[in-house]
Amino acid sequence: MPQTLHRDDPLVRLLSTYRSMSDRHKAALDRYLDADGDIDDDHRRAYSRRDRTAALEARDLLEQAMELLTGRFTLPDGMTVTVPGSNHSTYAVTTGRLDDRARAAFLHGQCHAFARALCDETGWEMAVILSDSCSLDPDLCGTNVARDVCGCQLEHLVAVRPDGAHVDITGAHLPGTLPDFEDQESIAVTDTVWSSILRSPFWRRPAIDVARTLVAPLLASLDGRTEVSA
Repeated sequence: MPQTLHRDDPLVRLLSTYRSMSDRHKAALDRYLDADGDIDDDHRRAYSRRDRTAALEARDLLEQAMELLTGRFTLPDGMTVTVPGSNHSTYAVTTGRLDDRARAAFLHGQCHAFARALCDETGWEMAVILSDSCSLDPDLCGTNVARDVCGCQLEHLVAVRPDGAHVDITGAHLPGTLPDFEDQESIAVTDTVWSSILRSPFWRRPAIDVARTLVAPLLASLDGRTEVSA
C-alpha cells in the first residue's frame, strides 16, 4: 500500500507544487483548443509559445524532484546503469561493483560525481586539480571561479582525507602524485566552484546516485591502509 507522507516532508511540497503548476499550465493551454481538444489553427503559434514556456518550467521542477529522490533513495547493487563520460563517451557501470569499468567511468567524466558522493558520506572536503593549459588563452576563460582561476582550468575532482591524501575512484594518493595529474596545483571546491561545474557544458551530468553505490567498496579497499601511493 502507498505510504502516507508527513505534511512537512519535502515530497509533499513538491507534489503540491506539481499539482498547482500542472493545473495552471492546462488552463493556459486550454484557451487555444477547440471543442474537440485540437489546437485551433488561428492560435497554433501562440499555443506553441505557451507550451514551450510550460515545458521549461516543468523541466526545472523535474530536476528538483530527481535531486530530492536521488538524495533520499539509494540504488540497489547489481544494476547495470549507463552514465555519461568525457568526450561524448558512455560507460555501462554495475552499481556497487568497483571494477575497471567503474574506475574508467568515474575517472574519465564522472570524477566530480564520485568526489561529491564520497564527501557527502565521509564529511571530507573536496578539492579540484587545476590545469594551466588554458591560462594562456584568454578566449577560453569565462568568469573566474576562484582567485586567478577560470573554469577551463578545473580538471579533476578528489576528496581530501583528513591526513591530506587525495582520494578518487582509483584510491588514495599523496597530493601532487595522482597519475596523469602529477605536480599539478589544487584548490578547495567552494559552492561557487561546484555551481560552475554543474553549469559548464564541458562537464557531464554528475551520476551521484550511481557513484554513491561505489563509496563503500572504495572505502573498504582503503580500510586499514595508512600508506598512500606515491
